[in-house]
Amino acid sequence: MPAIGEIRQGKQIGKRCSNKFMWSSCSLCGIERWVRVIKGKLENNKCTSCGKIGKRVRPQLNPNYIPQIGEIRHGDEIGYKYHKQRYIWEECSNCGVPRWCQYPSKVKYNKCRKCLNKGRIGELNGTWKGGTKINHAGYRLVILRPDSPYYSMANPAGYVFEHRLVMAQQLGRCLKDWEEVHHRDSIKTHNIPENLFVTDAKNHNKLVEQVLYYQESEIKDLKDRVILLEAENELLKAQGLK
Repeated sequence: MPAIGEIRQGKQIGKRCSNKFMWSSCSLCGIERWVRVIKGKLENNKCTSCGKIGKRVRPQLNPNYIPQIGEIRHGDEIGYKYHKQRYIWEECSNCGVPRWCQYPSKVKYNKCRKCLNKGRIGELNGTWKGGTKINHAGYRLVILRPDSPYYSMANPAGYVFEHRLVMAQQLGRCLKDWEEVHHRDSIKTHNIPENLFVTDAKNHNKLVEQVLYYQESEIKDLKDRVILLEAENELLKAQGLK
């Protein structure tokens, strides 16, 4: 048990930071605990339980509670992150769906986010994130406009694989379904024309198998090299040369 006034680093007492902490007692209940030291002073003189005494705690609303139009609530009452921020229950002027909006707000939106972004394409849409994304397999996809000549290659969401789009633009036509695009360096996001070429599914599978076999052989050689270096290191230690 540390003594009152003892100071230690955060990592010495199981914390993930390197700040200084002092072993101190609560000014109300007397419970001893570690308190962070900021600019030579204790962060607080009360423990967590005593610090809540006298503070107003707003109970959250019942999930089945239906607010009235124009009703104003704090964030902690409706389960929002910003507890002190106030929100007002308003209806969308387009679809009529009610939702909580910030109150007061510098920018007044009479429509919900879905109606506000309806018909907005690209950067005009509020959910725009650059028009590119990486899928679970590591390939980059880009979004196309409906008036693009390569839109037939896109999926229902309007996204197309970037490497297929690059080769389609290089050839000046849309790629066929049976045509596959292979990366010469096996880097799935390196989509420049010099690194790509079109082939069929059969040849593409053979190329992928060759790349995998080459990578596995390289990994095996590296593991053998590590084992050999470790053996040499142990031998040098035994001879006292290291």
